[in-house]
Amino acid sequence: MEYEVINICTGKIKTEIFGSNRPKKTAVSKYPIQQPAFLSFLGLEGDEHAYQGHGGPNKAICLYDKLDYDMWRPYIQDMPEYAMFGENITTIGLTKDQLAIGDQFKFGEAVIQVTEGRGPCNTIAKKYDVPDLVKLMSAAHATGCYFRVLQEGIVTPDSRLELLEKHPAQFTLNAFNALKYTDKKNKALLEKALTVDALPEEHQLKFTKQLQKLTGRINY
Repeated sequence: MEYEVINICTGKIKTEIFGSNRPKKTAVSKYPIQQPAFLSFLGLEGDEHAYQGHGGPNKAICLYDKLDYDMWRPYIQDMPEYAMFGENITTIGLTKDQLAIGDQFKFGEAVIQVTEGRGPCNTIAKKYDVPDLVKLMSAAHATGCYFRVLQEGIVTPDSRLELLEKHPAQFTLNAFNALKYTDKKNKALLEKALTVDALPEEHQLKFTKQLQKLTGRINY
């Protein structure tokens, strides 16, 4: 199954001023690629990350789906057509309920795998002048997601996402964000999360601690 990709975007670190906020260095503003780009284990050629916690092997590339844009129209007047939240891939049809941790996709010559939900940051709240945007995105579980790169390769501006393999656990992005933000004491979801081998170690440890605290089995 293939999914439409509206745009594939990259961005360079630059100093931006959002409203009355202090200038800050950020790569949140991204623009469509115009020629083939190499997707390495650390991300797309030409894409930069300004801060620790952005990028790295488990956050090599970010996706946000166009269908989730609609929930932010009441808050954001000038709605962009792509890279609204600084994502590299803007799709149609890969929302929080369709994506699961560990799902694998062919993307151009590359193969990528869903790793975790994207953690909304204050930069996007400042960019759109919506102070509660991070809280709203977290509560709605509509954060977009990150991928690791399993196979490097060339991506072209017209590359699509082809589903190669659904992870058998089907621990969805919606479920991941529930455990992270709104339903941290859901024992069944915590147990399911810990069966997902594709989940990054930091989240395995975090969810293990949540489950231990919930069941009273805590090792000191």
